[in-house]
Amino acid sequence: MECADSSALWPKRTEKRSLGDARGDKVLEGLELTGLLKADGKSIMHVDIFKVPHHGSDRNADPILFRRVTADHYVFSGDGEHGNPERATLQMLLDERGDEDFTIHLTYPIDEIDKGRKADWEKEQGKEKTRKQKDPKVKVRTDWSPKKNSLTAFFAANEKFADKVVIVEEDKPHVIDLLDRV
Repeated sequence: MECADSSALWPKRTEKRSLGDARGDKVLEGLELTGLLKADGKSIMHVDIFKVPHHGSDRNADPILFRRVTADHYVFSGDGEHGNPERATLQMLLDERGDEDFTIHLTYPIDEIDKGRKADWEKEQGKEKTRKQKDPKVKVRTDWSPKKNSLTAFFAANEKFADKVVIVEEDKPHVIDLLDRV
């Protein structure tokens, strides 16, 4: 499985579909246009593997996406750069799927993701402070708070959800076993 900057759905074990890196609303629109999902706003498509759009950015996900496209396996390939995967996206998945049976695959260890997310947070905060000097109306984000911003704290506060997480081991291939004959 490739975890590049694109999203993919595997709706049947014999089919693979790539979503590109589309926003959640565009994914749903495309699935409806192709007849893979009814355009009723309620129908659900279940897939084996869902590579979450844009490394788990909350700007590319929407709760309805996780409500209407369910999966056995969700892959988040963000390493913390640009803040991805974002807590808000994981919260959307938690809110929509809750205690249902599924696995979350993170392609980097949580502490590494948090280091990248914190660095990105502070970089963006610095940009906001610079813009605020020119325009006092610019809002500057608060300082990074591990409790409010880290994935470590998010998973600690949601232990059942954290139990669904599998971390890809460095220098080892990551296989999602669908019990297919190889």
